Amino acid sequence: MPSITQALSQIGKATLFATEFAQDLYLYAKYCGISPFQSGKKKLYYKMIIETHAIEKGLSLANPRMLFGRQKITTVMRYVRRYGINSNDMPVQMAIGALQTYLAAHRAAGITDPMLDDIETFLIDRRTGSGGLRHFPAGLLQQDISGGLLLARRFSCRMFAQKPVDRETLERIVALAQTAPSQCNRQATKVTFYSDRKLIAELLSLQAGASGFSENVTSLLVVSYDLAAWGGAQQRNQGYVDASLFAMNFMLAAYAVGVATCPLNLAVRHGVERRIKRAGSIPDDQRLVMMIALGWPASDGLKAAASPRRPVSEILTVVEGV
Repeated sequence: MPSITQALSQIGKATLFATEFAQDLYLYAKYCGISPFQSGKKKLYYKMIIETHAIEKGLSLANPRMLFGRQKITTVMRYVRRYGINSNDMPVQMAIGALQTYLAAHRAAGITDPMLDDIETFLIDRRTGSGGLRHFPAGLLQQDISGGLLLARRFSCRMFAQKPVDRETLERIVALAQTAPSQCNRQATKVTFYSDRKLIAELLSLQAGASGFSENVTSLLVVSYDLAAWGGAQQRNQGYVDASLFAMNFMLAAYAVGVATCPLNLAVRHGVERRIKRAGSIPDDQRLVMMIALGWPASDGLKAAASPRRPVSEILTVVEGV
């Protein structure tokens, strides 16, 4: 039987789990994007980015459906008006650029629609925004990726050639990705690769964020981590940190060898996570972090969402010494 000291230690650890997870719940409920206690303008800032990026993603497909995203278009224009249409803040400029690209694509195709007229009126006297599309007429392989250009030029691709990534190339990418830092060198990240089109379709339907290009995905990766590597309430989030560092390294390594990638979030409920594990033959004692669609890039007319970045001044806080 355990001693009193051991029993008290176990009770203390269990209590710590409860109190730490309770504080997670409190902080998230108080400050997340749907909390009534969070700043309205800050919430609107992020809402504009999220909705505008959905428009960019639609534009970045190989063959976008004409007049897609009516509700999102209307929502973005409403958000911009609420936030301040003359603002120079990144989300506003991103929205303006995306709407300009959307309008130009439809006008070039000879499409007429009252929604397009509304966009045109909305954009009157607006200078060129930062959102929309990036074009890669030379394709992926011809780009110079020396030095920091590898980081600057990596992008999420939704245009894949219909040829799965071969095992040799995959293993090379994974080996490079393993240079990612890992807490105490645990290396608990796992990756499961799929090339069966039927299984990929099932997994992507559960992920529910790849509509419009899922049928073109020939290779798919699920990134997860092994729960056994972590212990104690203080380490409850560290597996996500390690696996995310690995995933970023994987996407950079893939780009370096000419393979295109598109990260796909797995912000799903536990029930969906269990279904993905069952379908993908992933053990129960792993937590899912993300999916990555990967493949050889399409050779012609390669394009991607502009996904403009916030100015450094909004990201960087420098605390001077006393």
